[in-house]
Amino acid sequence: MKHSLYKLALLVTLAATGVLLARSVGLSDASNREGCKNQWLFNGVWRVKVTDVQPYMNNGQQQGWQVSEVWRNGTSQELAPSNDSMLQDQTLELENGTFTARGTTGGTLSLGSILNNSFPPAGEFTYQQIFLAPNLNADPSNKPKDVLITFNDSQLAQDKTRPHFTTSRYNFRFKLDCVATGAAANAEGGSNQLAAVTGCMNQWMSNGIWKMRVTSIGTYPATLNKPSDQFGWLVTQTWVNASGRGIVSRGYCDQCPKFAGTNVTDEFLATQGGKSASAANVAGGFHLGAKPNTDWSPGESWTFQQLFSWGNFDPIDKPIRLLVTFDDKTQNATPGVPHYHKPADFRIDLTCTK
Repeated sequence: MKHSLYKLALLVTLAATGVLLARSVGLSDASNREGCKNQWLFNGVWRVKVTDVQPYMNNGQQQGWQVSEVWRNGTSQELAPSNDSMLQDQTLELENGTFTARGTTGGTLSLGSILNNSFPPAGEFTYQQIFLAPNLNADPSNKPKDVLITFNDSQLAQDKTRPHFTTSRYNFRFKLDCVATGAAANAEGGSNQLAAVTGCMNQWMSNGIWKMRVTSIGTYPATLNKPSDQFGWLVTQTWVNASGRGIVSRGYCDQCPKFAGTNVTDEFLATQGGKSASAANVAGGFHLGAKPNTDWSPGESWTFQQLFSWGNFDPIDKPIRLLVTFDDKTQNATPGVPHYHKPADFRIDLTCTK
């Protein structure tokens, strides 16, 4: 864990939080699914497991605890935990008292890396959640007992456009004094990996409407004085209109029906360390729509660089795969527009070159 990402935590005011009494979370145990470390818990939307808990140290002083978590999108659509599932907070229960993730600046910063990260279906994100003592001086003898991850189900239930939890036990409580093995450690439910055309770097991918390839991956910024200056990856790619008619990348047409919509959705960069980040994470989102002239004539091509970045960025965690997604269901149900071959999505292995 890079402590520099949490320097703002040192500015936290002591009045911002307090050590609460144990079991003061205010949520009924009836809404909690319980498990051990290394055990997947599933609520019909998210699969989550806690793999480790360690002291959080800074300059030789223990300031709190850090909990390693793995999250997976268990649905068949793109989702972010905060906007699409009303993720609220995380609580670390100790033998005496509790710490909340939002109780300090450092805890909020680490929680932010998961809150608004858009996951592809079956996409994964691994990170460390920081729980800081309110005075940044944790008692090493006051050991963690469990972690509680909570969602606002009543608010989510009012939104008919997002996936809903399939169980009344939609919150997760992980007990830290036990470790799951065997069948209990297997993933619970959830979506399978999206069907996609597969290929390598420099290999043209096609779905009948779009043809594209990835030609290189670079750091952002492109020039680094030291590795810690890097906070993203630039993926250089070329796209070609292969439909034989005028198109636009968005869902609706331009000068209808001269330039038909094609419902291009998003790109996701996966890393060897188990992270999956959307192009929507960065300002401007998916850069394909930033083409100076958004209309694409038959055979027209454009080369651009897509930035990917996320919270707790670690330049050592190298990219290994790019997933490019299209809403082929909507596109192929629309009359008078070009239709996608199936599978429409592209999965590009960034560790091989054609």
